[in-house]
This record gives sequence, C-alpha cells and structure tokens, in this order.
Amino acid sequence: MKRITLLYIAVLITGLFSSCEQDESLDPRPVQIAGLYARLDITEKVMKDFDPENSYFGGALTDPSGRIVKYNLYVKRRDGLGFSTEFYFLKEVTSFPTELKVYKADIATALGVDINSIGFGDEYYFYGESFDAAGNRADYYSLSATVQGAPGMKQAYRFRTTPVNLAFYDVAENLNQYDNYVNP
Repeated sequence: MKRITLLYIAVLITGLFSSCEQDESLDPRPVQIAGLYARLDITEKVMKDFDPENSYFGGALTDPSGRIVKYNLYVKRRDGLGFSTEFYFLKEVTSFPTELKVYKADIATALGVDINSIGFGDEYYFYGESFDAAGNRADYYSLSATVQGAPGMKQAYRFRTTPVNLAFYDVAENLNQYDNYVNP
C-alpha cells in the first residue's frame, strides 16, 4: 500500500512540473536577434527653428554588443494638419560610438522638400535598423515588449522630434514625448 501511495505522489509531482512548461507557440514576442541592439542617449530633443544652422536633434549612438556593422536611419513627416509621408532613408552609420546629429537640412534632403517648409508644428518620426556582419537585421519589432517601452533602455529604433520656435523651446525640452524613454 505504501508503494502505491509513493507511486501516486511521484506521478502527481511529475504532472505538476510538466504542466509548468511554457508553450512557445503562445509567446507573443517577436523573434529576437541576440546582441543587435543600438542605443541612443538623446542630448538634443528638439530642433530650434530659430537657429537651423546650429541646431540639431540627436545624441550618442552606441553599439553595446559590438556586433553592429551598419545602422540605417529613416524619417517621416507628420505635419500640423495630421498628414503623414512614408519613411525615407536619412543616413547610414558604420562606426560606433558616434554622435548622431540630424539637422533640418538633412530631413529636407531626405524628404525632397524645401528646408523652409520644415517648421514649427511638424513632427518627425525616426525608424532605425541595424545589421551585423552576417546580414542579420534588427529593428524596433525585434526588441522584446519590455525593452520597447522600458524607461532607460534608450533604444535607437523608434523615436521622434519636432522643430520649435523660441517661445515653445523650454516647454518642448522638458516634454517626455520627444525622447526615446517612452513609446512614441
């Protein structure tokens, strides 16, 4: 009788441990590419519309894994009326760390518009992608949900900025919406 009880307990414990195994097909996260992670520490959140030659959006772009050989950055425009363009290629970075600087002139060239049409009220959305030597690609959707929205992760794959006038500059510099610490 003691053996039957021990056998019953062993089967029960085995069943409990096997039911804790996670079904991989139910995991909502995208396939993750280990090591390809570009980090952007934003130092200039907004572009000064009143000083276009000296003002830029950007910060320190780094490769914590040391595996990225190419980082591509794209930009799209959403004007004050809510009309949006598609993403256009903006620049390629091949050495890390680097100071990523995006001027109004860079955006105008990428979008094929006059620099004077880029101004207060527009928002510019950036999309980045990185590649390793084998051609593996990582972007915002390669990141886990935790990294996508976690403050402090400073991912370099999705962020935004705006040109501001002198009256709005101090307010915009203090808004969290123009950094990559939160989901844009």
